[in-house]
Amino acid sequence: MPAQSQAIKEQASLYFSEGSSDKEYHAQIIEANDGFLVNFQYGRRGAALTAGSKTSSPLPYEAAKKTFDKLLKEKTGKGYTPDVSGAAYQGTENAGLKTDFVPQLLNAVTEDEAMRLISDSSYAVQQKMDGERRAAHAEAGQVIGMNRKGLAVPLPQSIADELNSISGDSGAIRVDGEIIGETLHVFDMHVYKGNSIRALPWLKRMRLASETLAGCKQIKAVPVAATTDEKRALWDKVRAAHGEGVVFKRSNCEVSAGRPNSGGDWLKFKFTESASCEVLEIHPTKRSVALRLYDNGDPVSVGNATIPPKYPIPSVGDVVEVEYLYAYRNGSLYQPVFRGVRADIDRNECVLSQLKYKPDGCAEEDSE
Repeated sequence: MPAQSQAIKEQASLYFSEGSSDKEYHAQIIEANDGFLVNFQYGRRGAALTAGSKTSSPLPYEAAKKTFDKLLKEKTGKGYTPDVSGAAYQGTENAGLKTDFVPQLLNAVTEDEAMRLISDSSYAVQQKMDGERRAAHAEAGQVIGMNRKGLAVPLPQSIADELNSISGDSGAIRVDGEIIGETLHVFDMHVYKGNSIRALPWLKRMRLASETLAGCKQIKAVPVAATTDEKRALWDKVRAAHGEGVVFKRSNCEVSAGRPNSGGDWLKFKFTESASCEVLEIHPTKRSVALRLYDNGDPVSVGNATIPPKYPIPSVGDVVEVEYLYAYRNGSLYQPVFRGVRADIDRNECVLSQLKYKPDGCAEEDSE
């Protein structure tokens, strides 16, 4: 996307991929001297883009926002999607509506605690998938995706089709998992053949999920390591592959919504550190953003992160996920790696207490 010399108030990137077509479309609300412009760029993905403007002169923000939203609605109505794969999505008409899904959230454990859980026969282990939380419910020809906030969100059409097929054959189904691209990685199931199975032991729920999803191409059950040897082998495999981490789950636990104050039936250990940060400022010419967190409500700058070419540049105020090696005591992140916008996380979760700090004795280094 071409760099803009003026300040970007809001922006969006859309993609379309079907047959031989592989197109991208970008739009921005640009702050001008006496108002706001709505600019756009479009063309074949990876090629030089054609640029233009929907506004011949600056407009008040409300009018520019209306033009911007109308433009995006027109494009999504033609099959464009915010997913970089360009895959068709379903369920856009219900997006943003509150559902009854409340995710089961995890507390972290130390490496010593993780080693103890590997030897604990009451816990099994799965790889922690590095995507975005997504539950999905299919019943009577209707499919709905649900995010970490419990809001309805669109699903890739390919995933919706497979869920529809299952529910048509066997009755309602609800799964919980992590979506990466056009693949839904399932780590739990709440409804099976039209009946709630939330009270069944998790390991039994997971076995039913594996059997139910065995024929799917876009929906995959996350493998389970149950014995000590299997858990240790999975730990070594994920760490060697630089995976995000692993999740320990009590084999006989029921579904439990929310996050316990401490401990819990689901526990995570991450091999890499990450933080949800708010975008403070955009540096278009450098393709980077300034980040901040909050300490008891007070903003704290935590440095900059470069946006890789495969990601659209986020907007000011967006919550983004950033991996890092460690943080300095002044809050800046060392070796930050941008991992995308988190539409399912609120700004009030961008807290300084997320950070893991530089080990004592390490030399100071540039955190850019």
